[in-house]
Amino acid sequence: MKNASLLKHADWIWPSGIYADCRNAYADFRYDFQVKRNRKPARLAITADQSYLLYFNGKYVGRGPARGYQWSWPYDEYDLGKYARPGHNWISVRAYNPGCSTFQYLHQAACGMICAGEICGKQILSGEGWVGRISTGNRRDTAKLSIQLNYQEWMDVRVDGQEWIRSGRRPCSWKTPLSRRPYGHMPWHSLEPRGIPNLSNNVLAYRRVVAQGAGRCDAQYKTDPNLTLPWFRERKSLKWERVDESDGGAAGLKIPATGNGNLKAIVFDLGRPTIGTLIAYVNGAGGGEILDFFFFEVFAANGFPALEDPRDGCAMAMSARLILRKGKTRHEFFQMIGHRYLAMIVRDTQRRLQFQLHLRETVYPMQIKGAFKSGDRAANDIYKICMQTQRVCSLDSYVDTPWREQAQWWGDARVQAQSTFHLSADFRLLARGIRSIARQEVPNGLTYGHAPTVAHTCILPDFALTWILTIWDYYYQTGEIGLFKEQFGRIARVLHYFRTEGQSQNGLLRFDRRYWLFLDWSDLYREGNPALLNLWYVLALEKLAELARLAGMRRQQAELAKEYRAHCRKVIAAFWDEKEKMFCDGLAENGKRVGRYSIHTQTLAILCGLHASRQNAIIEQCLLPYVHGNEIPGTKPSSYWVTYVYEVLKRSGYGMDVVRHIREKWMPMIPYGGTWETFDMQFGAHSVTHAWSAHPLYHLAGTLGGILQNEVGWKNILYQPVIMPEYRFAEVVVPTPQGTIRAGWKVKGEKVEVKLALPAGVQAAVRLPGVRDQITGQIKWSLGLPARTALGRTAS
Repeated sequence: MKNASLLKHADWIWPSGIYADCRNAYADFRYDFQVKRNRKPARLAITADQSYLLYFNGKYVGRGPARGYQWSWPYDEYDLGKYARPGHNWISVRAYNPGCSTFQYLHQAACGMICAGEICGKQILSGEGWVGRISTGNRRDTAKLSIQLNYQEWMDVRVDGQEWIRSGRRPCSWKTPLSRRPYGHMPWHSLEPRGIPNLSNNVLAYRRVVAQGAGRCDAQYKTDPNLTLPWFRERKSLKWERVDESDGGAAGLKIPATGNGNLKAIVFDLGRPTIGTLIAYVNGAGGGEILDFFFFEVFAANGFPALEDPRDGCAMAMSARLILRKGKTRHEFFQMIGHRYLAMIVRDTQRRLQFQLHLRETVYPMQIKGAFKSGDRAANDIYKICMQTQRVCSLDSYVDTPWREQAQWWGDARVQAQSTFHLSADFRLLARGIRSIARQEVPNGLTYGHAPTVAHTCILPDFALTWILTIWDYYYQTGEIGLFKEQFGRIARVLHYFRTEGQSQNGLLRFDRRYWLFLDWSDLYREGNPALLNLWYVLALEKLAELARLAGMRRQQAELAKEYRAHCRKVIAAFWDEKEKMFCDGLAENGKRVGRYSIHTQTLAILCGLHASRQNAIIEQCLLPYVHGNEIPGTKPSSYWVTYVYEVLKRSGYGMDVVRHIREKWMPMIPYGGTWETFDMQFGAHSVTHAWSAHPLYHLAGTLGGILQNEVGWKNILYQPVIMPEYRFAEVVVPTPQGTIRAGWKVKGEKVEVKLALPAGVQAAVRLPGVRDQITGQIKWSLGLPARTALGRTAS
């Protein structure tokens, strides 16, 4: 890590002073140098607070850093060898600081960029010889993209173009020397490697025009600092028409002059949701024309882009502006915005303009190894939208949605990690996220619901328990106990809260009104002593006791096991209702049971192993009627929480019921290309790219595919495929730390051919109709078509 060590000799630099006003500030940096030959290594380590775009010899290299905390701020490393050349070379950096904290960043009243490396024998250190400027073309008093994100981007390229990035000519008028601070200057006490791959750099074309509108311009469109507000007022009054996608695209699109006071809006479809930075090429401008871009996910029922009032709720205002120079404009925006559709609004133009629009996709470079295919088109499409949503919700961390928020919500992340395990067996985002969540702490030990964050209203005690469970998940996938040992002190502080402030006098966990007890987007009982919160605690204690045993921590194991058994007894005594033969949802403030019995509570009690002899009856009385669509009392789970219901059902032999419920609930999502935040979508407010509901990806692998992890590190699996003759066949590929598992079945006449191929080191407990076996390697079976029981189980 030679370049990393060189960073200690570099300076943090900024054109207007490290502690200057950073509000919505874009800073540009340039360094020119000569090399004799380009055969030697060319590597650079770089970071900025908050973020940067790096170019070398005019070519885009990458963006970063990953989200982090200033006292040990992340940096990135790049191999620049393919861009280097003999003679003149130059580094161009665009850096950004919002000047405020967001749902993924904690501002420390400082901004800067630092880099170091050795390029073809030339040592590079930020500081002496660098020039820079604060971009004056970016208007800085714009509105935020949403309350969770940075500010809207408003760029006037007449004032501040991007030729300095591409041109070999060094800018002569830029400020030098720059403000400089040495490595280790606070708030950046030290730097740490990113620890995960850099984001992707795949340039996509906006190829399809799907809608257009025309009408009058809003009177305040030139001056309103919130770019979305004029569009919000204009949008409904326009004359809209849907356009067949074969009518054209954004490659060489020509738009005639709109005339004074008029606008034309063109809507482009990428074909799938994603996230990235917009790249615009415009020709034929007279100079001063204004282009606005609005990023969105869905159309409203009335045919125009869905948009809530940008002054309400999360204040979503996903817009950017480009003011054109005379002739040609080529501009790449800085802010990453998630979307599927892009509306380009052209106003007040007096001449025809020609456009090309592209998107630089910036997602985690997940290597997709998992696969699923069946004879049912709907199941295949559901898998596809789940995979796509998982990809675009994987950035420098797991995020809830790339569109509105990009926050690292940890309840979401647990489910997203399970999807990743089945897609790529990549554990790095999970491990990095566990450490990231651990670093932002309430004084009493609780974690924040997402981090880094300014959102002090987003402290969720249930997500603190989820954080503990993801440490178990990491161990269960990898067999590595080191992360648990590393985080045990932090775990102890979380437990301290639940053992003290978080308890009532009866020893049960209580609803703490200082915090947001989320549990689910459902009308769950949250007062007094909520059963669901106490069940999450039972599950966390069980896993922690086992981890302590594996780590050789005998005293801690004994203490945790004792507390686990005691809390199990308290939960059963408090919440089990013998008359209803179910667990109630909690105790009221007066200590009496509430007469509510949610699916959530029954499901989690089964996952905790409580009242094992009653579990089948609970499934038949509560869970199965729910997935069958019957009207039953009690709160229903969201598209997120239903993953735990599916987990119980598929391991209890009701995989067929899971498949049918997934098909019913996820089929409406297919046309949108992503999985929804909730089943009862409010389009324009909720997200249709929310990976907490992408879990059918691994439930299809575990039902129709039949692959269920049964042991730490995937050394043993349960092979229990759901054979549905009407689907004709199913094939599944699941990557694991031991290698790739392949399985499938196919109906041939009155027979079913079943096959399973295991990598070395993996055993399978096979559960097929008439077959009970423990196998390794590869094997095939020829079976008769299975009969089915009245409850939907496959008879065996």
